[in-house]
Amino acid sequence: MRPSLLKLAALGLLLLLNSPSHAGLREDGAACDAKELHPELAIPACTRLIAANPRGRDLAITYYNRALAWHNKGDLEKAKSDYDQSIAINPSFAPSYGQRAKVYLQNQDYDRALSDFDQAIRLKPAGPFSAGWFNNRAELFVATGDYDRALADYGKSIELDPSSWYAYVNRALVYDFRGKDRLAALHCQDAIKLAPRAAGPYYCRAVVEISAGDLDNAGRDIDRAIATQDGQSEFYSLRGLTLASRGELDQAMRDYDHATQLNAQGALNYARRGLADEKKGDVEGARADFRHALDVIGLDQLDRTQGQRVAREGLQRLDQVAITEKSVVADHSAAKPGPANPAPALAAAVPIPPIGAGQKATTTERRIALVVGNSKYRSVPALPNPGQDAAAIADTLRAVGFQDVRLVSDASRDSLVEALKSFANAADGADWAVIYYAGHGMEMAGENYLVPVDAKLATDRDVPFEAVALTQVMGATEGARKLHLVILDACRDNPFANQIKRTVASRSIGRGLAQVEPDSGTLVVYAAKHGQVALDGEGGHSPFVTALIKRMQTPRIEIRKLFDLVRDDVMAATDRRQQPFSYGSVPGSEDFYFVSASQNAAR
Repeated sequence: MRPSLLKLAALGLLLLLNSPSHAGLREDGAACDAKELHPELAIPACTRLIAANPRGRDLAITYYNRALAWHNKGDLEKAKSDYDQSIAINPSFAPSYGQRAKVYLQNQDYDRALSDFDQAIRLKPAGPFSAGWFNNRAELFVATGDYDRALADYGKSIELDPSSWYAYVNRALVYDFRGKDRLAALHCQDAIKLAPRAAGPYYCRAVVEISAGDLDNAGRDIDRAIATQDGQSEFYSLRGLTLASRGELDQAMRDYDHATQLNAQGALNYARRGLADEKKGDVEGARADFRHALDVIGLDQLDRTQGQRVAREGLQRLDQVAITEKSVVADHSAAKPGPANPAPALAAAVPIPPIGAGQKATTTERRIALVVGNSKYRSVPALPNPGQDAAAIADTLRAVGFQDVRLVSDASRDSLVEALKSFANAADGADWAVIYYAGHGMEMAGENYLVPVDAKLATDRDVPFEAVALTQVMGATEGARKLHLVILDACRDNPFANQIKRTVASRSIGRGLAQVEPDSGTLVVYAAKHGQVALDGEGGHSPFVTALIKRMQTPRIEIRKLFDLVRDDVMAATDRRQQPFSYGSVPGSEDFYFVSASQNAAR
């Protein structure tokens, strides 16, 4: 039956009343497209525009703008969903890739972040947007310990947008961290010229001045930064450092406490406060702060790297003091105090270092390292320790003088292979090439493999295609002139072994790693002997890593002896359930030390 004209008119009126007006759409468009997005206005405005989908409006941009608003509001999940929609509608819209990469970066999903940054830069290789993506990709490289690529990307960001001071400051901080003080100072000065009224450039210069020991000028610069932009935790932490360095510990503690209130995830601030506690004689407070520095999960990798290094050294120092004091008490109780034999004062056996940026260990040899920690496996349960074990090993290698330490977290197969290729090229000009790997490893048909986080390993045929052969890893160290060292903390119980479908019945899949016979001049160290399973332990690090960090920082232990001592430490800590084992050899023509006597003096 045909509807009457009256019903059609009523339906048209209903549609007219429920459809947005032209004026309403214009207002929504202005709110959704505003340069300064206000989430409470932009999100509902963009939502109405998506529902109406007016002719002539780019829906991909509408989703992108709403994603930006969610992002500004801190809702990363909804932001990512809208970036996904924008990309699905227009796969060539570069800004959506660049912004989605930032979401991945905030979530520490470095593989996906790198893929999106790369795609954004490919689609739009020049312009202010691209300058920002290079700057953000550099932050990713800092987070993964690839400082050379970070410096290169900061340089590209400056080249594309010379008027932006952010990249100058970020690059200066990396230069300062790597001991290149002159370059750091120049970049801070460039930032001040570009933005004399901004706070960040003065904070930058204060960091470099502290490294140079110029506390007076550093104090003036950080005061200026705080006066310009209050509420920045790193500003207060740095001012606390200048005050503590001048002996004004109570004032320093107030700044450290305020920095903690502003950001509870600042590892370096906790470590600095721990040093101040130690100076004041508050041993328990120092221990608590050093432990906090090791536990926080802040996104600022430079902050975390420096803070955790200071914290580990502080805890080791306090432990040494406790041992010495106990010895003094025992010696004293064995004697009879009297006028000629007064009880000795319990003084710190190990001197507390100056509260400052600290000196970086140096060595005339070029030593490089690739450190990989795979925790977040996608097809099997995550591992608790590899990520933090790898970060600790990377910090230790930097502390003992390695000039190039590349930290890769949760590596996919592609990213692991790419890291090995890049490292192999760098090894050609190095004296030492060291690779440390923590994560899952396996043996199949006599061949050892390291297992990336994206491996599925449904069948035994998948193993060579989804995992990385140990021979390929060892090969990446071959270019070094003196020492080739591979350390594998990969002998964990293999969850893939029970799920892999055998296509060849006789093809064996081992519980751990099989023994190896490397070429002469290459040393391969397993956390647990072939066929054994390495233990994660009950502390922050595995027994193997705890022992390795301790021994690598001890001066004048030749490398052959060092791994013997690590073996003894681990066997003692695990009631002989785990025995590290070394395969191969190092050249017999010279001795090899992680810390020589001269390095120890420099530190």
